[in-house]
Amino acid sequence: MDNTPQMIRDGYSIQHFISFTSSQKLLSCDFSSDGNILASCGKSGKPFICYIDTGDCVTTSKSHSSTILEVRFQPGSTIFATSSADKTVKLWDAKKPGTLLSGFDEHEAQVRSLDFHPLGGTLCSSDTSNVIKVWDLNQRVRINHCIAGSLVRFQPGSGKLLAVANQNVIAILEFPSFDVKNILKGHVKDINSICWDVTGNMIASVSEDDVRVWSDGQCIFEYQSDGKRFQSIIFHPRYPDVLVVAGFQCLELLTVETREIRTKGDASDVLITGLAATTARSEFDIASASSNSVVKIWK
Repeated sequence: MDNTPQMIRDGYSIQHFISFTSSQKLLSCDFSSDGNILASCGKSGKPFICYIDTGDCVTTSKSHSSTILEVRFQPGSTIFATSSADKTVKLWDAKKPGTLLSGFDEHEAQVRSLDFHPLGGTLCSSDTSNVIKVWDLNQRVRINHCIAGSLVRFQPGSGKLLAVANQNVIAILEFPSFDVKNILKGHVKDINSICWDVTGNMIASVSEDDVRVWSDGQCIFEYQSDGKRFQSIIFHPRYPDVLVVAGFQCLELLTVETREIRTKGDASDVLITGLAATTARSEFDIASASSNSVVKIWK
């Protein structure tokens, strides 16, 4: 029996739509821009690709030599990148799952995070030594680097700002200069996940015990986990004032303006390790990846 929660807030619902089962513990997932493809990754070192419209899925034949820690799609493309504990970044095409396009191997520590610039042509990757490297995707060379943190997310739209998490602090850097615009302090424990809202005006961050939303350098919303262990966070793709937060045995909706909380308690007996959202489809899909090897798509 499927015990997946059906979450309801103010007359709308988020319902489990379809599941894809891989052969590995999953750690991250991301949608393609058109919302038709979901890539996920984890312990096996091989990307797991799901095709939403057909219900098909495939694991790539080639792999990293160690765990993949994060996956991100290039905007407007079926190309995605993976960062790995093997200290490398690799590029793939979801339409050609048997082909490895290229890779970058200049990091000297596990590559924890990465993100494509929204205007194209550039990829940032960050490692567990807080080294951030900037890659030119056309020439396949490194063009810049700095030491700032291990989680990175570009501001949507212009990509003029880069949010970087370093332990329990977030730095907002101007890009490509890396000049510091803001420092966001408030979390006690290390930050597990960060994301921008679609306008690029707000940032959400989550540590194991704390959710925060920031705007103009200030914390405008805080929610304590009350014993739950949070892992990942996204803004809801249809309702910009709603956060989706996931972790160990929990999946919650948080309304920023009213501070309303909707939860169904146990999402399962597993850790939900990653969340993704797409605004491209009429159903406004949300995806979750988990430690039990399952990717779930929500409507």
